[in-house]
Amino acid sequence: MHGDHEIIFSLAGRMHVALRREINRIIDVEWCCSNAAYAGEIIKVARSSESEELSKLADRMEQVHPLFQHAEQKRTVGAIPKAAESQYIRTLR
Repeated sequence: MHGDHEIIFSLAGRMHVALRREINRIIDVEWCCSNAAYAGEIIKVARSSESEELSKLADRMEQVHPLFQHAEQKRTVGAIPKAAESQYIRTLR
């Protein structure tokens, strides 16, 4: 997790600089690393600008941010495998 935090912090710092340069907006880098809702809003702002650099950074942030659940993870969390599901339909043994 320590390496992931460094990557997210680096991406957020790069987004901070690019947002400041492109649309004169600043962000809280620490808060972006620790709050998924805030990071999601930053990604929306970055994508709303017409900067290719910000768009790429937003895509990368969305891919690696540990607080975002990705579509594959949402399906597998709490899912019961088919073999185990059919094993306990009628009896306990």
